[in-house]
Amino acid sequence: VIKFRLLEDTYTKDEVEELINNMKDVVSGEVAGELMDVSHINVLLFTQLLSQAEKWHLRMKVDLSDVQNRELLEKVKIMEENENKSQPNPHRLEPLADNSSGSFELLKIEIERLKDENMRLEKQTVEYESKLNQLIEEKEKMALLLKAKEEEMTELKNETENLSPTNKNSEVETDSKNDSEQLLGEYEKVLTEQLRLELDSMRQEYLSVQSQLSLAEKELERKFNQTAAYNNMKMMIAKKNEQVKELRTQLQKYEKTSEPAPE
Repeated sequence: VIKFRLLEDTYTKDEVEELINNMKDVVSGEVAGELMDVSHINVLLFTQLLSQAEKWHLRMKVDLSDVQNRELLEKVKIMEENENKSQPNPHRLEPLADNSSGSFELLKIEIERLKDENMRLEKQTVEYESKLNQLIEEKEKMALLLKAKEEEMTELKNETENLSPTNKNSEVETDSKNDSEQLLGEYEKVLTEQLRLELDSMRQEYLSVQSQLSLAEKELERKFNQTAAYNNMKMMIAKKNEQVKELRTQLQKYEKTSEPAPE
């Protein structure tokens, strides 16, 4: 309607005002629509940018102070003016290929980060293996020491039996036998108490070593649950647990045999 009315020869004042108002409404609607389209396009482009940044694990930071920087705004204005003065044919950017240099750089950075993480985990693995070997050596030393104490206890019992008096013909020998039995009884009590204290100390050390071994096994299991050496380490730990159970059984048997007999 407005297009046809603009072709008329004469206009009244009211008609001119009406035409101007109508043109204003049309221009306002067109400008609002264009701005809305530009806003939607910016949202879509920004969404794609954030998606690519999230894919490559990039850390992005927004500086709102640049929005109010007059110098930068003037540069943008000059860029727009130069773009409008350029050739009318639109210049389209070449699409980014999958093997672009930027993608290669990001992929290289990610690979380097994964290599560093792998080296760090391997170093921790070696450290935990070293600690585990030390704990196993300490456990073996404790087992040998426990065996030596058992042999010492057996020898002392044999010596005690050999020192028992056999001659009961005279009163002097009887008194000597009683004194010997008393001394042997006191000696056996002192020795039993000393061995009990040593056994308690050994038990505490054994429990401490076992606790450290358990913690090391749990830590190794957590670190190796995604590595190729996990199954081998798990089998080794299972064998060590069986050895610990056997050692505990021997310790319980030794405790039963080391208890003093009732008088």
